[in-house]
Amino acid sequence: MESKILKQKGGSCCAIATCINNYSKSKSDGKSNISFHRFPKDLNYRKEWVQKCKRGDHFNPDTSFICSDHFNVDAFVRDLKSELLGYKSKSRRLKEDAIPTLNLPTDLVSNIV
Repeated sequence: MESKILKQKGGSCCAIATCINNYSKSKSDGKSNISFHRFPKDLNYRKEWVQKCKRGDHFNPDTSFICSDHFNVDAFVRDLKSELLGYKSKSRRLKEDAIPTLNLPTDLVSNIV
């Protein structure tokens, strides 16, 4: 397996091993289309999310997030009220059965600083 060296994860960074999105940087850069989502409480979905992260280190899913770049448009609940009124939705909510499927690493990645 190929291992890559990345920055240490922490704070409001995306938990996907190869993703560099973090909440503070996306807001300061004006990337308001990126949202961050907590790991599901359902243990089966949570286990699948953790596997999709392909992290070589141990991390706490209770305090981690995955950014919207890793979810298909169909994984989000539609805000029909905002759509009908022509407003931009203030928040994006994932469906309960949403699984990250986009922009995922193919191999296990070690996070060494």
